[in-house]
Amino acid sequence: MKIEGFGALTGSFEFNPGMTVVAGPNESGKSTLHTALRVALCGVDLPARGRMLKETEAVLRRFRPWRGNRFQVEVEVELDGGSYRFVRDLDRPDQAQVFDLVKGGDVTEKFRRGRTVDVSARLGMSRAAFLAVSTVAQDQILNLTGSSLQEDLQRASATSGGDSTARAAIERLEHWRQENIRGDRTTTKPLDRTQLPAKLTEAEAQLARALELHRQLAEDLGNQDALRAELGLVEIATRSREVEWKTAELAAIQQDLTAVAAIDKEIAAAPELRQPRDPIVLRDAATGARGLARQWQEAEAKVAEIAKVAPDLEQICRQSAQSELAFLATALEQPVPSLPQPAEDPARLELLDHRRIALTRLSADVVALGGGVVGVFMIVFAILHGGGLEVPMAAGGLALLVVVATAFFFLQRRLSLLLAVGGFASISEMRRAARAKDPELVKAMAERDKIEAERAQAEKRLAELGIAETSPDHVKDLAERLPAAQEALALTIAWRNTADRFSMELSARAKRLGITGQDPVQLAAELGARLQQLDQAEDAGRLRATLEARRSERLRGRDPKALAKRAEQLSQELVGLEATREGIPSKVPAEDLRRRYDESVRRRDDLRSQLLPLQGRLQAQLKDAAEVAVLEEKVAEIAEDVARRERAEEAVKLAISELRLAEGAIHNDLAPVLARGLEGWLPAITGQRYQHAWVDPANLAVHVSAEDGGAQISVDDLSQGTREQIYLALRTVLAQALSPRGEAVPLFFDDPTVSADDDRCGVLLDTLRELSAKTQVVVFTHESRVSSWADLAKVASLTLEVVPAGASRQAKELEALVGEEG
Repeated sequence: MKIEGFGALTGSFEFNPGMTVVAGPNESGKSTLHTALRVALCGVDLPARGRMLKETEAVLRRFRPWRGNRFQVEVEVELDGGSYRFVRDLDRPDQAQVFDLVKGGDVTEKFRRGRTVDVSARLGMSRAAFLAVSTVAQDQILNLTGSSLQEDLQRASATSGGDSTARAAIERLEHWRQENIRGDRTTTKPLDRTQLPAKLTEAEAQLARALELHRQLAEDLGNQDALRAELGLVEIATRSREVEWKTAELAAIQQDLTAVAAIDKEIAAAPELRQPRDPIVLRDAATGARGLARQWQEAEAKVAEIAKVAPDLEQICRQSAQSELAFLATALEQPVPSLPQPAEDPARLELLDHRRIALTRLSADVVALGGGVVGVFMIVFAILHGGGLEVPMAAGGLALLVVVATAFFFLQRRLSLLLAVGGFASISEMRRAARAKDPELVKAMAERDKIEAERAQAEKRLAELGIAETSPDHVKDLAERLPAAQEALALTIAWRNTADRFSMELSARAKRLGITGQDPVQLAAELGARLQQLDQAEDAGRLRATLEARRSERLRGRDPKALAKRAEQLSQELVGLEATREGIPSKVPAEDLRRRYDESVRRRDDLRSQLLPLQGRLQAQLKDAAEVAVLEEKVAEIAEDVARRERAEEAVKLAISELRLAEGAIHNDLAPVLARGLEGWLPAITGQRYQHAWVDPANLAVHVSAEDGGAQISVDDLSQGTREQIYLALRTVLAQALSPRGEAVPLFFDDPTVSADDDRCGVLLDTLRELSAKTQVVVFTHESRVSSWADLAKVASLTLEVVPAGASRQAKELEALVGEEG
């Protein structure tokens, strides 16, 4: 094959008559070369007329050369003992040429099928059949399942040359039926429901309408006299019922007007009281106000009945308890113990003012430390920074240090005088004396301090409670009186809170209505008075509403003036009527009489509508009487045409059924061939696991087994790799079985070993090499193990290299390295 421009490929490619491996990484052009082979052999699919198919346009657009050079492929093939060259200019895909390389000359017409020049035409196969049995694409292998394997076998056998006559006959008969009788998806063919059946239905409907018109006219003419007599009686009854209705309506209107006038007088006499603003808020606030006032009075009475608590006990009741007062009295009664005779040093310690000593010592330390640090800082700052202030800053620092030293010596002298009172010379000597205290004296002093502290705490608590007299007896007396005073105070507080709550509730209700005041009784009285006004206003409103409802019920949405006008109109109309008012039912409502009158009017109008068009219809029907025969003849003619075409359709369907039975027979013949061919491959490609194969003639479903007569296993239950290898084997067997002239059909495989393990990959490739002794095999692969196998097996190979997308055609032309067989 020679490529002058197909995608990124150019150059010459020679394929071994036996087996050739085309290897290369992704993007090296393997798929492009695969497609170029198919196009070179079979061309592109071109319809008999009209524009190209979308699939064809997609192929031409995708593989058009990158640089816009010539878009041409050539291929030399050996076929049926001859040698031929196919030259295809893909810019004009329907202008391909075929040359006989042995005898010479242009033999294009021998390979032409319509607008397409196809190698399969010389094989006696269709283009689809040739591609179906010769080409195995990678997506067919990757997406393979048991059901897709079955469908692929059916599709390949259905498009093969062996049953092309039956299939072509079926397609021609089906096409003739859809064009001349009726289509499955059209509405424009003769027997489609919008064509002959619609015309027949329309003609029959026209005939039926014409016959019905004749029958109806005869019936109307027979009933014409009866209708006229009935019309006269109905007109008399209509006038009588009109008088009855209008008389009754006039009487009813007069009664309604009289009743409405009486009600208007009652409405005018009824009091019209204005309701207070916010009646809902008023009713909510006033309801129960008197009860609240009564409960407030009862609470105030309870407060007055309770004995008053003495003022001196009231604060104690709020802040203390009986137990606390008893404890305070006990603390006041404790005697202060006397101290034992102290030792010498402890006695001297008692003479010291320890607080003043500690304060003086602390002051000396603070003055020495703080003043010294500040003075030193001033002197250092003056030395380091200068700036004209070094002398004043240094002098100030020295002066401060002098003052600090003077104050420190003064405080130390004062501390010495304070220590000299007890006969101590230093703080250390005082601390040694303090550590040497008498234990008995310390214990006695601690006990005395404790008692004095408790008495002081008790006196302080009594002062907080407002008790000026701190004698134990007075405190005990207060403790005895306290429980009764607390009980009386608690009752007073409870009832006072109750009274305040009732008073606050009344005040809050009154404020919602804008009523001010502090007396709960007066507030309750004011609320009750306003509630009474609201009740009176609502009663008056209800009375007026009742009267208005009665008035509306009488009027029923009518205006009194309109009623009076209607009464006057009825009186005038009754004067003009010829019938009298005698015999009018007095208890029949005017509405019922009006309905009777309306029924009479409708019946009268109906009789008139039936009588008036009778003459015109008679004349029109007499004029159209001659058309009935024409319609009957038209219906018969269309019915005969429909019947004839339906008979033809039944004949065509019978022929198609018989041809499909014949097509099924092809499967019966093909199934054993596929099974025998697959058994030759099966042990090797399955590692001797399966030995026998069966192919169902009904649907070409494939089953395998490990031994003769053993359980059959569907290919659906096998692994993906096993299914793929069985698929490849069946495709090779199918290519041999379906070649109508016994010609060896070349096989093109795209990555057939992609899912096989290493062992099965080698077995499969060895099997394909054995098959290449009978037919040409081309394997496209990107796997290095396949390339290695080809080198070891000395199988011809082509190696493709990746071409950058922006490379020029001349500089980056792909090179094919052709290996020699054996």
